[in-house]
Amino acid sequence: MTYSKVLNRRQVLTGAAGAAAMVALGRPARAETVVLRYNQWFPTAHWSQSGGLYKWFDKIKEVTGGRVVVEPSAKPLAPPNRNYQAVVDGIADLAWGPHGYAPGVFPLSEMVELPFITKNAGISSSAYWRLWKEKLEPTGMQNNVVTLAMHVTAGGNIHMNNGIIRAASDLAGKKMRVPTPVVGRVLQKMGAVPINGSLGELREMMSRGIIDGTAISSELTVGFKVDKFVKSVTEVPGGIFSSSAFIIVSNAKWAQISAADQKAILDISGEPLSRYMGDLWQTFDDEAKAAFRKELGSNYIDASPEFIKTLQTEFEGEQKAWLDVASGLGLDGKAALDFYQAQIAALSN
Repeated sequence: MTYSKVLNRRQVLTGAAGAAAMVALGRPARAETVVLRYNQWFPTAHWSQSGGLYKWFDKIKEVTGGRVVVEPSAKPLAPPNRNYQAVVDGIADLAWGPHGYAPGVFPLSEMVELPFITKNAGISSSAYWRLWKEKLEPTGMQNNVVTLAMHVTAGGNIHMNNGIIRAASDLAGKKMRVPTPVVGRVLQKMGAVPINGSLGELREMMSRGIIDGTAISSELTVGFKVDKFVKSVTEVPGGIFSSSAFIIVSNAKWAQISAADQKAILDISGEPLSRYMGDLWQTFDDEAKAAFRKELGSNYIDASPEFIKTLQTEFEGEQKAWLDVASGLGLDGKAALDFYQAQIAALSN
């Protein structure tokens, strides 16, 4: 909120004299509040917002003494697939969201979305931030914004509103909403029909039978109130995928923040914020999976060794393709993958 008042000549002169005296005494004039407009495209009541980002927004205000505040937009300033670009273009100042909503734009982020690797989203998110600083940021990725956190969601599983997936052959002809290009390509090779769609579209897609199922973390089915449409779940250890997500701020807006306040914000961001978001995701996902397992009974399937082996075989090609892409972008993909897995192992002990 900004305030204005009409000053008479005496007030102006008095103010000018006071300002001159302050300068003479070496006291800086009070800085104006920097307001960061947050692109609110996700439900405000979802825990990732109310219990996650909003608490971080409060901390930003606290650690900067109110000199920097975040204001969520009353309605989306840009749709999910334009979330990142909205910050680059100055439509929004701050954004959070998955890289996968912009297929092909962030190929390096696809590494952490590979299957079987996200057993704990909090640990993997800490490892992801370290990977970001050590390997990905030096490539120039996201150099048109300031990156404040990088995290992953809990490992996704197969949730069906039509049919049960016990084997790869059960996917044949099934219309599946896919969260990432990698998952879409693999499921297509296994006979499924991949369908793109945002989380905001998921309820309509499931309720109207537009899709037979979706690869998704269990918590999101609860958060987006589509859990009642889920008739079976096939759980894949470490997830059939995980989503990579960013928290970014505009370069131009960041430049308006003092160096001291920038440091204060960075101190509560980075790995601590990445870990916090990942931990939240894992906690709520564990609760959702337990509820599904109890409610669905025998329709809650633990993926068989045969099905897992098939998935591993199909995803091998995706990992090789990613390594080739990474090489073309100047990144030693094998070294990056080894680093990420080593950090996960170290953080798990």
